Amino acid sequence: MISARSFSLVSARRITALLALLLSAFYVTNAWQTLSVGRWHKPGAAIFPIALGALLAVSGLSVLLERRGGGDGPMPATFTLPAGSDLRRLLLLLAAFALYFLVMPVIGNMVASALFLFASMWLLSDDPTRSLLRLAIYAIAIALSFEWFFVRLLKVQMPGGVFRQWLF
Repeated sequence: MISARSFSLVSARRITALLALLLSAFYVTNAWQTLSVGRWHKPGAAIFPIALGALLAVSGLSVLLERRGGGDGPMPATFTLPAGSDLRRLLLLLAAFALYFLVMPVIGNMVASALFLFASMWLLSDDPTRSLLRLAIYAIAIALSFEWFFVRLLKVQMPGGVFRQWLF
């Protein structure tokens, strides 16, 4: 008997692959229409989103066309959603993702990223003696590194938010 939280793995993989194909088609079309592709010697802003969308489409197609039973072991017929505290952690992590994208335009990419990284590391940590100060230092260091690499070095436009005047 399959529990109420169990789902067929084959149909779930197909649905996910179809959603990936739809998302990639929307993403590539949007990038193609709204961003500049540029020229061979000077690529435009649309190149990265189009490449990412193509990679997502290839991944979705590979999942749709994969054969069963070709791996190291047998593929399970079902998967089960987590329950209890694991479900709570999963839902909190999804809420953190949603909140991250909602507040990024207001408080800026770097501050939102540091807060999201801190929350996700705290939620995903299984160590009961975890140091919140250590997690905060890691989150700030990663957010600063990403800000330096993407915004400063690669010149990727990210929301500055209300704290932009005090940062860098």
